[in-house]
Amino acid sequence: MKEYDVIVIGAGVGTSVAFKALTAGMKVALVAKGHPGGTCLNTG
Repeated sequence: MKEYDVIVIGAGVGTSVAFKALTAGMKVALVAKGHPGGTCLNTG
């Protein structure tokens, strides 16, 4: 079984949390239903 320091659910705003954890040297898992980044505020 893989082990992670942080598990982020949702790739909208969660990508910024995941990025901060990665830059801190943590092992991160990102779980998202759709494409990372969420819904674009400009195009919907």
